[in-house]
Amino acid sequence: MLYSTLFPRANGYYCDIGAYHPELGSNTFKLYMRGWRGLTIEPNPEVASAFRRYRPADKHLVMGVAEQPATLTYHRFKQDKFNTFELDEYRSQLERSGSPLQVPCLPLSDILDQHAEAPIDFLTVDCEGLDLEVLKSNDWTRFRPRVVMVEDFDEFRRRRDGGASESAIAAFLRDLDYRCIAQTLFTFIYVDWRLRDVKSAVGFNFPSTQIG
Repeated sequence: MLYSTLFPRANGYYCDIGAYHPELGSNTFKLYMRGWRGLTIEPNPEVASAFRRYRPADKHLVMGVAEQPATLTYHRFKQDKFNTFELDEYRSQLERSGSPLQVPCLPLSDILDQHAEAPIDFLTVDCEGLDLEVLKSNDWTRFRPRVVMVEDFDEFRRRRDGGASESAIAAFLRDLDYRCIAQTLFTFIYVDWRLRDVKSAVGFNFPSTQIG
């Protein structure tokens, strides 16, 4: 959907939060293979060596993102796609994989200030229920991605069931002047609506008809 909607150029810079794996289920692997580079953030230390081996041109951080600097408890499961900082009723019943870890976390704005090497063309957030907190931890005046892709179960349920009010994530991004242009089940793609002059949308080649 990202490719068919926004037509990525041959280079750009991304920030992948909740990156999970360098290839499997990755929102940025295809961009990396195209020539993009960026920052991958994943609290699971077991995949760090794979990121550094298969995506050596990226900068990989083993940490979490939170609204305030903190050390949080990271719960691990046999199916590592369910790993999370926030236990819910469903996850509490899943089979564990080792003891929980204590993982350092920083606001996104602090991480980007320390580690980002270029303006962010593409921000992707998949943090198992903490996605809004990640978005809120950014300084949107200093770091304003051209495109944001975020997992949003509340917005999915609203659209499925015909609900009237938008999700907290959708409202947050709308207030920042982002507009949703595509949905892939639980994940939504937003573009910076201030970039109506698409020539300034570095990293992408989408025509004005795509966002008009």
